[in-house]
Amino acid sequence: MVITDDCISCSACIDECENNAIYNAGEEYTVNGETRPPISEDHTFIAPELCNNCKSCVEVCAVDAIVEQ
Repeated sequence: MVITDDCISCSACIDECENNAIYNAGEEYTVNGETRPPISEDHTFIAPELCNNCKSCVEVCAVDAIVEQ
């Protein structure tokens, strides 16, 4: 899953993600104890290593900005 540039950074998907795979723009994230740089500085993003493609985020996205990669 990936969040497109249509994202309005409302953060609804962050609260919905059961895997804690979605982060705010500019936020570092951790995978297996390793801190990684933000994937996007402009909008909310999904860490692909943490996402299991459950699509719960797609259902709550107000602007349909989350798509399958």
